[in-house]
Amino acid sequence: MTWQTLFPKIRLAGSWLLSVSAIFYVFSLFFPWISGPPISIDASWEMALHAAWQQHLQFGRDIIFTFGPWGFLFGGYAPQTFPLSAFLWEMLAGVFWWAGWRVAGHFSSHKLVSWLWFMGFAGVAGIRIEQSFDVRMTGWVLLLLFLHFFVEKSPLSARQIVMVIASGMLALVKFTGFIEISVVVAVIAADNLVRQRRFPWIVPLFAGSVLLFWILAGQNVSLLWPFLHYSWLLTSGYTQAMMWTAPGEGANAAGMVLAMAVLLALTGYTAWTQRRRFGLLPLAGLGAILFLIFKHGHVRYDSVHEITTALELLLVALACLAVTWPALRKEKWRVGYVSLACLAGVYLFCSSAFHQAYTEEHLADEHLWVDFAWTLNRENLTAPLKLLRDPAHLQNVHAEYLAEIRRLHPLPSLKGSVDVYPWRQAVLLAHGFQYDPRPVIQSYSAYTPELLKLNALHLQGGHAPDNILFDIDPQNGNYPSLEDGLSWPELLTRYDLTGTADGFVILKHAPQPRAYHLTLMTNALVRLGGSLTIATHQGPVWATVEIRPTLWGKVVSTFYKPKLLVLVVSLNDGERLYFNLVPGMARAGFLLSPLISQTDSFASLASDGGGHELAGLQVTSATILPATQTGSLPDYQSPVRWRLYHLDFPLQKIAPKAPAR
Repeated sequence: MTWQTLFPKIRLAGSWLLSVSAIFYVFSLFFPWISGPPISIDASWEMALHAAWQQHLQFGRDIIFTFGPWGFLFGGYAPQTFPLSAFLWEMLAGVFWWAGWRVAGHFSSHKLVSWLWFMGFAGVAGIRIEQSFDVRMTGWVLLLLFLHFFVEKSPLSARQIVMVIASGMLALVKFTGFIEISVVVAVIAADNLVRQRRFPWIVPLFAGSVLLFWILAGQNVSLLWPFLHYSWLLTSGYTQAMMWTAPGEGANAAGMVLAMAVLLALTGYTAWTQRRRFGLLPLAGLGAILFLIFKHGHVRYDSVHEITTALELLLVALACLAVTWPALRKEKWRVGYVSLACLAGVYLFCSSAFHQAYTEEHLADEHLWVDFAWTLNRENLTAPLKLLRDPAHLQNVHAEYLAEIRRLHPLPSLKGSVDVYPWRQAVLLAHGFQYDPRPVIQSYSAYTPELLKLNALHLQGGHAPDNILFDIDPQNGNYPSLEDGLSWPELLTRYDLTGTADGFVILKHAPQPRAYHLTLMTNALVRLGGSLTIATHQGPVWATVEIRPTLWGKVVSTFYKPKLLVLVVSLNDGERLYFNLVPGMARAGFLLSPLISQTDSFASLASDGGGHELAGLQVTSATILPATQTGSLPDYQSPVRWRLYHLDFPLQKIAPKAPAR
């Protein structure tokens, strides 16, 4: 056999080897072998999503959260859901490879070069961090967008059809994924109508896929619209309720905007050279994806979101490289290499942001290339095979995790259904209690009056849980009684305090509900920064505060985030304390005085002998301030309306403990 006849066979074998290794790599990345128990109880919502699937709870009615009925695919582990999760992720891995390999072939006809691009793109999408699903989702929508506009010739290729069908399920994992996919589908549909003069079949295909997977998840068709409505409420209220700032954020945001501008300019130029004015459509789609990435990373600016955003931006850079480099290189060689240098600059920015976030978490030696290299190690690549050899591995780890929770958080046996406030579902589920959640399962996510009212109404209805494990653990430094504050009067009058355990007050549904009354004491307009005096001799004080954004504030909230609001309260014992104030929660109503920040204080509030225990916690004045050095607050209207009420309810005969602040 001569070299001339042998070389094509070697080349073909090499091509097959590269393709198979790429498939194997993606399968190892997407396979949920490491999706064991949450790293901490803070990730209790992951366990709740697995429980929701097992209990066939209805989203849009039984559960209202930022996730949908397929949310258990986001992460976490449960023995009952793992086989389905593993099967679906391997199917999704196959679709991801099919689409990504096609884009890689567009990037370069040289198999090794295209293989290197694909391994980089898939590896970044598969780096295992706390919110790797968000990164993976960004890679998915980028492939869908660029396949249509730069790679495939037909209006709706087989790859696109399969991706759109699978997108129907991914859209029901997390609602931000639903938004991302919907934007890309809308842009492609516009191109079908305007440029191709064809019916946009992608729209009914995507809508039908969402409906199909909604039904396959055991959901009632009539609840699809409520699910979308409440999910949008959660999304639209997220900025004001969950925003967080940190030192150095401004510089990072500026760097990200510059990187986004570079990517848009390169992609826009490529689209213009190929499609002229119709090139605005893919540019609009990419711009929307980048905007969502920016909001994801900078509304809540912490290390997790900073790391996630760096990876998402790097994925965009790699996707742009695949479509801009072949086109720009043909124009002028200088343009091609300038674009390559710009993309390299974006990578350096992403790598720096990634490292900085880990440094803030005291992991100074962590680098992007280290995490990427870890995806290629033997443990990661052979993990699916390990589970085939030892299928009980994750079950054993999960059982040990639940046993450790029970050891650290001992609780008495409870008969009947149980819910937990504000968010530690892991404790409830580890003890094997019958989980009966309120609609918005995490109290910090009920941040609009409508969402807060849903949780309060749940306690009034016939499906209220028999028992409640009640704790006070506010997020973001919020005023303690803000989170699910509208439910506090219901808890005090519809439940009996039966004991305490592990920091929880144990509440049992009362045979007969008691009545509570609100009597208006004060209705006043107070400028921001002004102090409101509060009469403490009349008992518990209920407050509603109407804080409205200015036009400027609405614009800032849409494109970035407004300034934080701080509630400053002075106590009867002379102490002055500072808390974050969420406008939506404050508008619904909350217990302002006394300041209840511990479960012992809550027990004293409900007790007929606990009044003297709370004397030092009475709030004598309240002030709303901006969390700025200058004290200026153009984001909100001033003055704001305060309404103070006396909250009157029957007290229970309980022997309270001394409250701890």
